Amino acid sequence: MAPDHAAGKRYLDGLSEILIDRRVGRGKVLVTPRSFLQLQVSPGYSIGRWLSQYSPKDREKRFLVKTLMDRSIGYGQCVAPEYFESPDVEYKYTGETARGLSTAVLADGLAVSLWSSDQWNLARVHIEKSWIEGEDVETRPLEVVHACRAAHLDDHADWLRRIETPPPANGLQLWNERAALFPSLDFCDSVEDQVKAFGGDGRSLRAVMRGLRDMQRYCQSWSAGTFDIHGLNNASGESGPTLEMYGDERIFRCPDGQYRLFEWHVKRGDIRIHFFDFPVQKRLLVGYVGAHLRISSQ
Repeated sequence: MAPDHAAGKRYLDGLSEILIDRRVGRGKVLVTPRSFLQLQVSPGYSIGRWLSQYSPKDREKRFLVKTLMDRSIGYGQCVAPEYFESPDVEYKYTGETARGLSTAVLADGLAVSLWSSDQWNLARVHIEKSWIEGEDVETRPLEVVHACRAAHLDDHADWLRRIETPPPANGLQLWNERAALFPSLDFCDSVEDQVKAFGGDGRSLRAVMRGLRDMQRYCQSWSAGTFDIHGLNNASGESGPTLEMYGDERIFRCPDGQYRLFEWHVKRGDIRIHFFDFPVQKRLLVGYVGAHLRISSQ
């Protein structure tokens, strides 16, 4: 919290410069915690009060900032709540629960913060993901694209260009452009009809794109060693009972003619993408894209 109103205003003015920066693009959506406008940035000085008094010389600035804040959505509207509600997974930054930062990672978004201390004056921050693996607790650092001042956007030029690239209009275009969009991914023949079936204006297509982009980024940073499922957000294998009951539903014919068990899968909303890893080539083979396959608990 800022020590006084002047400092709080300074923090929020800095945040507004990021929100209206044209490098971020016109399709941006502000994702916020609950009761965002009621949050106090200094004693007796809320974000809503700042917004009501916000009056830059450029009237367009005020309109853009006010529109973004008025139309902001909650974390749960951006990333499915079940990703945070599992008692077996935690995301933390400097020892504190990091709901906003983890939402940015899971949504492939830009995290923005108030420049209230030097710990936020970073173009990238690292959070810690912890999860229960058998009887052990595993951890893994995750990098978050971040800004607390407009100058940080200079560090994200490549990321911003990727985000601003128009996505495929529909599943047919995604399939036709798959080699250019995802050069480290291969696809089984059976996936073609699954991908082509997605329309152009649904959440499902966006979920597929997010999942495939995450897989492509994993391959790009895959330096050596075996595949690590925990390097992908919201990805896992199948349980023993599920494989025993429904393993056959996860066996697909590969481009080399062999049939393999596609246990690994990423979860994006209601979409599941099952894949097989090839560590020597550092490539991932997609075997299924679609709704949740049957599991033992159903």
